[in-house]
Amino acid sequence: MIVLVCLESPNPSRASCAALSLARGLGPAAQIIAVSAGGPTHGRWLDLARQSGAHRILHIGDAILGHPDFLTLGMLLAEAARYSGASLVLTGQSSDGEGQGLVPAALAHNLHAPIMSRIEAVEVSQETANAVVATTYADGRHVRFEVAMPVVLSVPPILWVLPGTDAATDASQQAVESLTLSQLGLDQSRVVPRPDLLGTRVPATVGKARPVSFDEAAAILLRPTLA
Repeated sequence: MIVLVCLESPNPSRASCAALSLARGLGPAAQIIAVSAGGPTHGRWLDLARQSGAHRILHIGDAILGHPDFLTLGMLLAEAARYSGASLVLTGQSSDGEGQGLVPAALAHNLHAPIMSRIEAVEVSQETANAVVATTYADGRHVRFEVAMPVVLSVPPILWVLPGTDAATDASQQAVESLTLSQLGLDQSRVVPRPDLLGTRVPATVGKARPVSFDEAAAILLRPTLA
């Protein structure tokens, strides 16, 4: 089973690190491929990909890319999944910055595959070779389900531990395979830049609230309304 793990460059989000950890937990049945689209070839994402023992490391880089929008990123990652023959795609549920979580949905749309979110555990199904069993948190409880591949699973920023690698699987010097748009069969006209209006997430300002007396609250609640 080929598993594609999507990492942001140069610094992957906590959610995508958790996705990488889940991929490692699949054991020898999984051939892990780490991929990043845009950004520099080097960075913490590359260090983590190598430390995880990834069998292959892909980087989609093209001079025209710059800072692509979420639809373009989803398209690029979907084509990387096709290029690598991946049947399972693991991605972070949202970035640490904007945190909108739009890229996984765009990825699944372009891959024509279902998407499941808030995944906290993944294992290979013992009954069929073309499905995985995933655990998600929904409606206040954990739910286990079996889903056929190909499928996109997005992972929240849960606590994660990157398992060590032994000498036989150590990929600390694993080379990066650079991919261009033409290699993925994409035209440059399909690249859309990220709009500046999105900005970045900032914490909300919390001020001190003035306490309201019982009489004031009663006057507000009991005031007459127009018929």
